[in-house]
Amino acid sequence: MLYDLIIDPITHAPYLKNLFSNCLYYTEEFENNKICGHYYLKDFKSKYNFDYNDDIIKLNETKEFNNLFVVMPILSLIKEHQGNKHIMWVTKFKTLIDKFSKITKNKIIIFDNHDYNYNPLPMLEKNDIKYDIIFKRVINNYIDKNIYTYPFIMCTINDPFYYLLENEFLEPVDKKNKIVWAGSLFEHREELIDSYNEYANRKGTLKKFNKKYRIIIEQKNVPYNQFLSLLNSYKYSLDLRGASRLNKRLFEIFSTNSLLIGEKIDIIWPFEEGDRFSPECFFEQGNIEDLYRIYKNFENDNVLYEKCLDNQKYIVKKYFNKEWIRNYINNIIENH
Repeated sequence: MLYDLIIDPITHAPYLKNLFSNCLYYTEEFENNKICGHYYLKDFKSKYNFDYNDDIIKLNETKEFNNLFVVMPILSLIKEHQGNKHIMWVTKFKTLIDKFSKITKNKIIIFDNHDYNYNPLPMLEKNDIKYDIIFKRVINNYIDKNIYTYPFIMCTINDPFYYLLENEFLEPVDKKNKIVWAGSLFEHREELIDSYNEYANRKGTLKKFNKKYRIIIEQKNVPYNQFLSLLNSYKYSLDLRGASRLNKRLFEIFSTNSLLIGEKIDIIWPFEEGDRFSPECFFEQGNIEDLYRIYKNFENDNVLYEKCLDNQKYIVKKYFNKEWIRNYINNIIENH
């Protein structure tokens, strides 16, 4: 049986290796025994449960692959976003795809893991980058028959998906009936092509809320290995939009028994008809009165709280697991 090959030069999605049973994983090696500056080689095996060097040996011995998977933040290919560094990324991805596509029997599948909701096709076509299918992290409308929604990937280190897919929910504990916020505070604005822009103001939203409604939100700063336990000790965990409408915080909350309260996420989830996150948990971006209303609704109605928490856990258990995600990807590849 032919191997699939995963090319992930920036080491953003090592969890994909554990998603498929017969694949090899390639990323870039940097100096000082680090992989793309993110992980030491000695830590990679313990964190992701496979030996990267073994895959490289097999890769060099393999003459043909089945599918070629490429983790590529496509927005990095344009100057408007990356400045002159975009030339480096174009060269890197084009070189790798050209090299391995020649020995790929089936399809070239790109996982576009960038944060923003944009049309990636002009960027690929301008640089003559080959593809058959694109799984896009952030998409809220139909773009093209070759593009499918894929909100199961991040553009960051400390990827939360490996833990989420490999572990059960944290055990329930006695919870504080407050909202916990644990994250960086900043204002983010980026204006790009086609009048498309992203804006978020975590710092301003939290400051305004805490000034008017004191002692409801507790801000915490703990080491990352204690982070999920912290969230699990609160009834509610807050997710504020950052550089993306899909934050790492969202998926970290999903590993706990804390109820997500977050700004509205206008993306397409690939759920079956009738399944969705509870709308009672989401407020208009930056609207502190809406956030307070949601909190008071839950505090005054424990039945509603338990219903929404049960639904959150139902969605996570049903869709955020290796079998469902693997079948979702494979069905699209087979029927494309």
